[in-house]
Amino acid sequence: MEFSTTLKKRISIRDFKNEQVSKEILRNIVSDAQQAPSWANSQPWRVYIATGETMKNIQKSHLKKSEKGLKGSADLPVKDIQDWGKLPFTNMSTWLDKVNSDATMKDFLTANVNLWNAPAMAYLTIPKTTPVWSVYDTGAFAQTLMLSATNRGVDSMVAYENIKYPDEIRENLDIKEEELIIAGIALGYRSEDKINTFTNSRLATEEILTIK
Repeated sequence: MEFSTTLKKRISIRDFKNEQVSKEILRNIVSDAQQAPSWANSQPWRVYIATGETMKNIQKSHLKKSEKGLKGSADLPVKDIQDWGKLPFTNMSTWLDKVNSDATMKDFLTANVNLWNAPAMAYLTIPKTTPVWSVYDTGAFAQTLMLSATNRGVDSMVAYENIKYPDEIRENLDIKEEELIIAGIALGYRSEDKINTFTNSRLATEEILTIK
């Protein structure tokens, strides 16, 4: 697939078909992501992918906790959006206003607590001993993974919700306490649900770019 096409085709998918992604494709996606750069080739990441019954168990646990209104306890700290600074706060506020007013997103919260009905979820971890820069490296790994998935016809969704309750992830995938769960990326094939037609805008390049 042409790179520009892959880049534009990768969008956040919020409802997936009940169709498994083969282990071979999942392995190839992760193998591609290993081309991501890291500080001094530290390659701090590990990848755990939940599929089948493991994924269903995580989804059931997640839904129960969400219905009880349990507060999230992700491994990385979370700030109120008002404390992110003017630019990200403005962007998030604009996005939230659109989510709340767009009819295609009326089932967004339901999709959220059901972890998008995803057939697979890739969880990325790093050792607690690594420096904060390893989070940057893992972000590069995550984006490369999602672009590889798109190139192979697999859709994705990365969200805070996916790692909101780390205990359920550790229990089902035997992830040690010595590892920080940095990201959860839902993987699968998009459904025809109208929620997947929701689109986001991007700032004009001139608004974020300085060249001197």
